[in-house]
Amino acid sequence: MGTDDRDRNLIVTVLAGVGLGAIIGAIAGILFAPRAGVETREKLGETLQGLGTRLGDISDEVGTRVRTAVKASRSAMAGDTSGAEEGGDRMGG
Repeated sequence: MGTDDRDRNLIVTVLAGVGLGAIIGAIAGILFAPRAGVETREKLGETLQGLGTRLGDISDEVGTRVRTAVKASRSAMAGDTSGAEEGGDRMGG
């Protein structure tokens, strides 16, 4: 299995976990919400729209961090410590 495959698998796993958590949270919110049907559907629509936006933001951030880590790893393996140091700084914050 190549490095690119592992990177893609990591991204897919993280996004699947986030998506599953969002779905479970939305379902739990519906089940335990003490609201009327129309009000619950409106609130659910707003929540899902916000979750979609947050999921997009998270996927962008994960992709950036994975690309940075891969670049730093490749630089370190090639003996270029300046690239590894830069990648380590970005990973931390």
